[in-house]
Amino acid sequence: MNRLVSSNPLYDIAILGAGVAGLAAARILNPSLKGVVVESEERVGGLAWQLGCKATDICLYCGVCHGIQLRRDLGDFSSFPFDLMLGQQLTSMFKENGNYHLLFKSGRSIITHSILIATGIQPFDAYQIPQYGYGTFPHIYTGIEIERNLNSEGVKAFHTYQKIAFIQCIGSRNFKEKRGYCSQVCCRYALRISEDLAFQYPNLQIDMYYMDLQLLGVKKELLADIAEKRVRLIRHMPYRVESSNGKPILMFEDDQKVTRVEYDAVILSVGMSPSPGTKQAADILRVNIDDAGFIKDYGDGKTSQENIYVCGTASGAKDIQTAISDGKRIAQRILSVHRELQQVTS
Repeated sequence: MNRLVSSNPLYDIAILGAGVAGLAAARILNPSLKGVVVESEERVGGLAWQLGCKATDICLYCGVCHGIQLRRDLGDFSSFPFDLMLGQQLTSMFKENGNYHLLFKSGRSIITHSILIATGIQPFDAYQIPQYGYGTFPHIYTGIEIERNLNSEGVKAFHTYQKIAFIQCIGSRNFKEKRGYCSQVCCRYALRISEDLAFQYPNLQIDMYYMDLQLLGVKKELLADIAEKRVRLIRHMPYRVESSNGKPILMFEDDQKVTRVEYDAVILSVGMSPSPGTKQAADILRVNIDDAGFIKDYGDGKTSQENIYVCGTASGAKDIQTAISDGKRIAQRILSVHRELQQVTS
């Protein structure tokens, strides 16, 4: 799938990241620009292509289908519009004669006039909050784990459960740790997972512990209906999770007394964090980041460096549909700039 024809080619644009935003941008930029998509992993699609459809007897508008459609549009990549470099770690950059020289750990290098950073996002690592018992006690999952297994045998064990709990805002809304932002997706995917599980296991009791619900984006009225009918909303956050006889126990402190509530399973709704590739790109390309570590978008995808742009979740948490739309929007802006430049130089 790596299709570079020379050791040091010159491109109009290099897209860093082969997630859905970067791939969507590449489709817009072709054939007007000569480009390359560079991905640090050995596969394309990013997080979005790892998630499963959450539809029951109705579509729950989770956005996964937008990623699926993009995959269908791209086919087997035999006719992919841009060159594609997989498994490439960016190590350094220098600028010369208005072009960016990018060097990679493999020894490869490319020269490009413009760069689009589409390095994406990653789920928050639940191990960083040990008080919730992830990896220590059984039957404690992350929401992303459940998402990946909804359409497989991965949630078969839930048929034995009678009572489960979601804990929201794991890794988000924490100003002390400089993660004060809302990840925008956790409440929505938790409610959609709840609907899917309730559809599969009608007798399952689902409790959701939260600070406040963020029902944003497409079909928020559907999510509100799920919140009202499928789950028991509890505006309270446990301070710790313990375990007894293999069952998670949520612990609360109220009026100087400790309350313990036992469940069959607990799902931690993890938020989203900048990916390692986003942090690395920001450092090497010397673009500004915000307090949370996302790359600053100064409007129309512009960063603090000339001819370096950002799109998708590299600039902040977004759902799949929004990330794809953002990739397309920024690509259109890059095309406009390129055309204006051609008019000036012609």
